[in-house]
Amino acid sequence: MTPDAVEGDGVEFANPPLNEVVFSVQFESNVIDEVGTLAEFWPKIRNDFPRLEKQPPLPPASESFDAPAAGGEMQFQLMQGAPPQRYWFLSEDGTLVVQVQEDRFMFNWRQVEGTEDYPRYRVLAPRFLELLATFLSCDRVDSASATASWVELQYINPIEAPRTDGVTHGQLAHILNFLETDPPRTSLPAVEDTQLQQRFRLCDEDGHPRGRLYLTAVPAIRATDAAPLYVVTLLARGRPLADGLVDGVQGFLDLAHQLIIHGFREVTTPEMHELWGET
Repeated sequence: MTPDAVEGDGVEFANPPLNEVVFSVQFESNVIDEVGTLAEFWPKIRNDFPRLEKQPPLPPASESFDAPAAGGEMQFQLMQGAPPQRYWFLSEDGTLVVQVQEDRFMFNWRQVEGTEDYPRYRVLAPRFLELLATFLSCDRVDSASATASWVELQYINPIEAPRTDGVTHGQLAHILNFLETDPPRTSLPAVEDTQLQQRFRLCDEDGHPRGRLYLTAVPAIRATDAAPLYVVTLLARGRPLADGLVDGVQGFLDLAHQLIIHGFREVTTPEMHELWGET
């Protein structure tokens, strides 16, 4: 899943490419309205998250294991009245973000200048769970509906592209070790860029699916210097792993974290490990 260093994990890079981590809980139904979000929840965290932004709401996330994934379907949702808002509550420097919408609670760490050190999972996960508990303690949260349907952990890694053969991005095989570089061709020009998605089922001890891990790689351009990047993202989404909302969320997050850090190393090349300073 992603480069991270936690004692005993056995995966550590001095300079990991990671620039954002996202924690998320989606509820079975709407649990809070805009009034509760702004009038009750924000005052509880405002000292640490004084800045406010409005964003469009995120669509519901879901997983189905009964049929192959549908490709390219467009979804439409009929709505009455104004659409709900997603609120961002930001730390002063913008590196920490709490996101709240009617059916979802999220927490991000991200680089803003591009030089901020990653605080590590062992710091961010307890902070997320503390913020989640604060959110659930609000009187305006519908505790009867506050049942987690899906828990997510996402690691986003912008990796500078190899830029071989004089093309924009070059071959993704220099970053991901399960791809092969293309042999010389006489008709086709050099590969400009590549996009990729893989899905992995996460199953319980009885072999029943309870979530998925997604590995995606897409080309991008860095805003600061127009350098070509491959953004490699690992996202784990699954059901809570224990009784009790907070304990269940923590159980899945800990599992997802282990999958991400070890999985990220397993799918990336020794060339990249050396570049990132594997220790």
